[in-house]
Amino acid sequence: MAVPSSDIANLCGPCGHGLRDGARFCDACGAPVSRPRDDGERKNVTVLFADVVGSMKLAARLDAERLRELMNDLLNRAGAVVQRYQGTVDKFTGDGLMALFGAPRALEDHALRACIAALEIQSATRELAGEVLSRDGVALQLRVGLNSGEVIAGEIGSGPGRYTAIGHPVGMAQRMEAAAAPGAVLCSMSTAQLVADTARLGPVRDIAIKGSDTPVPARELLAVRSDRIILGRNDGVMLGRAAELNRLQNLFESRRTALVGIVGAPGLGKSRLIREFSTVAAGRGADVVTARCDAHTTTLAFRAVTRLLRAMFEVDEQTDADARTKTLAASDLEPDSADAQILFDVMGIADPSAPPVQIGVDGRRRRLVDVMTRVVRAHPRRIVFVLDDAHWIDEPSDAVLADFAATLTQTTSMFVTTYRPEFHGALHHDAHYVLALEPLTSSTQLELIGQILGTGSSLDGVAERIADAAAGYPLFIEEIVRDLAGRGVLAGSRGNYRLAASIGEITVPPTVQAVLAARIDRLSAEAKAILNSAAVIGTQFDVDTLKVLRPEVPPQGLVELVSAELIDQTEFAPRQRYCFHHPLVRTVAYDSQLSSTRSRAHRRLATAIETHDPSATDENAALIAAHLEAAGDLPDAYRWRMRAADWLRQLDLRAARVEWESARRIADELSDDRAGVIDMRVAPRAMLMSTLLYTGDSSNTDEQFEEFRDLATAAEDLKSLALGTAGRIFSLSINGFRISDAAAMLPQLDALAASLEVDADTRGIILNAVAYVRFANCEFEAALRTVRAIIDQPDVSTVEMAPAVALRGVVETCLGYPAVGRRNLVAGTRDARSLPAVNYASVQIYWAVLLTLGLCETTDLVGDIRDALSRAEAFGDICGIVIAQWACGTVLLRDGREHRDEAVDLLRSARTNILRHRVGVVGLTTIISDLAVDAAQHGARDRAIDELRALQSTSTGGSLVFGVVPTEALVDLLVERGTDDDLMEAGRILDQWPERSPGIPALELWWLKCGALLARAENRPAAYAELVGRYLDLCETLDARGRLAEARMLFDESVAQARTV
Repeated sequence: MAVPSSDIANLCGPCGHGLRDGARFCDACGAPVSRPRDDGERKNVTVLFADVVGSMKLAARLDAERLRELMNDLLNRAGAVVQRYQGTVDKFTGDGLMALFGAPRALEDHALRACIAALEIQSATRELAGEVLSRDGVALQLRVGLNSGEVIAGEIGSGPGRYTAIGHPVGMAQRMEAAAAPGAVLCSMSTAQLVADTARLGPVRDIAIKGSDTPVPARELLAVRSDRIILGRNDGVMLGRAAELNRLQNLFESRRTALVGIVGAPGLGKSRLIREFSTVAAGRGADVVTARCDAHTTTLAFRAVTRLLRAMFEVDEQTDADARTKTLAASDLEPDSADAQILFDVMGIADPSAPPVQIGVDGRRRRLVDVMTRVVRAHPRRIVFVLDDAHWIDEPSDAVLADFAATLTQTTSMFVTTYRPEFHGALHHDAHYVLALEPLTSSTQLELIGQILGTGSSLDGVAERIADAAAGYPLFIEEIVRDLAGRGVLAGSRGNYRLAASIGEITVPPTVQAVLAARIDRLSAEAKAILNSAAVIGTQFDVDTLKVLRPEVPPQGLVELVSAELIDQTEFAPRQRYCFHHPLVRTVAYDSQLSSTRSRAHRRLATAIETHDPSATDENAALIAAHLEAAGDLPDAYRWRMRAADWLRQLDLRAARVEWESARRIADELSDDRAGVIDMRVAPRAMLMSTLLYTGDSSNTDEQFEEFRDLATAAEDLKSLALGTAGRIFSLSINGFRISDAAAMLPQLDALAASLEVDADTRGIILNAVAYVRFANCEFEAALRTVRAIIDQPDVSTVEMAPAVALRGVVETCLGYPAVGRRNLVAGTRDARSLPAVNYASVQIYWAVLLTLGLCETTDLVGDIRDALSRAEAFGDICGIVIAQWACGTVLLRDGREHRDEAVDLLRSARTNILRHRVGVVGLTTIISDLAVDAAQHGARDRAIDELRALQSTSTGGSLVFGVVPTEALVDLLVERGTDDDLMEAGRILDQWPERSPGIPALELWWLKCGALLARAENRPAAYAELVGRYLDLCETLDARGRLAEARMLFDESVAQARTV
């Protein structure tokens, strides 16, 4: 008689054996029986519904007593099948049943077990149907439906039979059953996808189901071959396992190591490594015999030996009689011998009419090992035996195969097996060599992901997201990509994917979830409770924090978790600290708990963190916010996010922006009619906009700014609007070639600044942005007026005053006031030394600007500029690093040949960082120019000219202050190369300048010099002399120390030419 779920749920956690009522210890493994939990859990399961076809007609044809007898027989047979594959009979429905695979105990192959059970139920039904037809003259058929997904499983209501599952997957399984053909099994696509590698399925067909306006795809289950090794999968190149593969090859070549164990957590690539090694071994003349163990065959004695022997004698697809004939030929045994009968029995091909062998169990095992060994010795070639997933091996097979592997030391053959860390059977203990797999390194992981995804431009950042989730586990990478493709986030095929939708959160794919959930459910109740509490805390936790949720933390529970490689201990003293072995372990443990349970735990943790150390409250603000948000307390979470960002701002601006972004998201989730919600939405957006300069724009920054501007205007928050606008124009002008767009916003910002009553520093932030944009847009007089407005304010802090004074010095120098300009630039950079690294580097860049324009020399600059770089690299902010590399490379390249290699390396690094992070993009104008000129000086003039042309075409919307640098370099190289086309091109560029010139003296220098060089190249001595004279006069007026020597040389040359005419 099949037992219902209330009894089947009473299973031993560690081994799954049924428990007697009132038992304190498991009869099978001796583990103590834990008190049943009442809390529900989220479980990934496969639900099976079976129902008798035409039950009303049966009831009309049969009397009630016979009908009851028939239904009992049928449901008993079906229930027995469910139990055999560790399913749970949830309920009987009178003429059918509902069963769960994966609850109450998680099963990593729940879909496969359900499929096998469904087919066996249909087989048992057909057997019974024959008897019913002959006795009662009626037809008996079942329809079976399967569906997989997440349910909430637990005790519901009171009284017997309380354990059940609720959720959409239950209803869909019932709909699958209703749509199945009589005698068939119909799978939803969620189930079909989970068993696609091991099941034979019918074509996809759309079926109409009750409650849905649109058809639902489904596939009929035809057969299952769970013992089949998966072939033909597109694995690609194996990465990161070269050392392990080489070690296996060396062991193979040594011919001395008989039994090798490959151990690693699920997903590390044990099976992939063994496939690669099998290919190598086969290529070197060995025969490879492969078998695998399955989770649902653990309790079937000798199943693993059976599979290995059938593979060894190659009889899988043959009838029993043919298999016996082939086996006898290969083993050289007598047909009627006891050894032959033992071999046939284990292989499942025995002749039913043969008399039983009268030999004890131990004797059978010894003789079986002896027969296998003789076959190996007689084989003409080496054999490599491969047993995959030995952690699921049945105990008798483990003993036999370990004994067999030990005999291989007398041969040249080899036995290789893979298993997980929790396996401690004979094959592990007797191994001559154990190879432990570790997660892939970060670089290898990214290379593997790139191989799978491809290199499409839409995939920027996707590989890093997947790598963070997979944490070095190759299987998890593959499954995450398959899941993203299956959800329509990725489109295309392996090696050629593109992003088709927002990636959102990367969730645990069902295949990975099932593996990890099954491992967790095999823990003792204490260990599982600890793991669930730790999952609420985070990926890292300590015992003290754990005791907030579980006052009693038994040490043996932590030891069990470490031993199972679900967590790792990272610190022993003074505090015991742990981390999850893989982030997906934490995700699965976390997601299995009910939301209400998690929320209570998060609130307790937030309160404990806040009260434990009041002096560290700001430092812990982000953690408190995260717990409050997870608990659903959004207004409090918003407040703590903003507090965290304020604390992080001077330490790690990018981290602060993450907190502002989180606060923005929380505020947007709050109801529109909540008091003060619009102010809550404006505040984080204002901070995100005002700090864009240091982090760069994204593809939707324009839309984000418009949204911010509309919200701030609606809230009448003019201060936030002004600060956010200031940040936006700064970013437009420095992080992009969009000077005109930034300049177009100046009138609005001017008006805002004039109308605001704010403190001096706030006004300084706004006006510094205005002054810089006017400088970049060549509005030098207006820039000076704005700078004076900053300087004339009382109580302005150094962080706003220093860059204003330095910018004033640059503008004055360019306008023809070099003495006062240099004094102000020196004063500004001197005051900036006390500022944070990024601010100091931002002021130092003004010296680099003057250098590229030829207005100063490197004298006395090298020491300060190296100091700025050292500070920026030590602080680590990418914006500061980029600016400092740009400034230092510019200075060193002009300071002498001994610094040339260092300078080029710095400029190349700056270019790479700018392109990668999209900060300081304006610097590309001078950086690429300097690198091109250097390349031309070292024999690559043609390539340099091409690069400068490309730079000119892409930077037309940029600043002329920076833009004249590549223009001068291009004309210089064109004139130097000197073809007719080159000189004509140089002439066209020079002819365009008078219309574009903003009339700033410093920006006329390049035009006069290049015009003189072109005149000399075209043999126009009068024009040459006239332009050289003007060039020297302007250099002397501007005290352009970087050009004076060249100008005087050209002037002397022109005078000498005139004398010879």
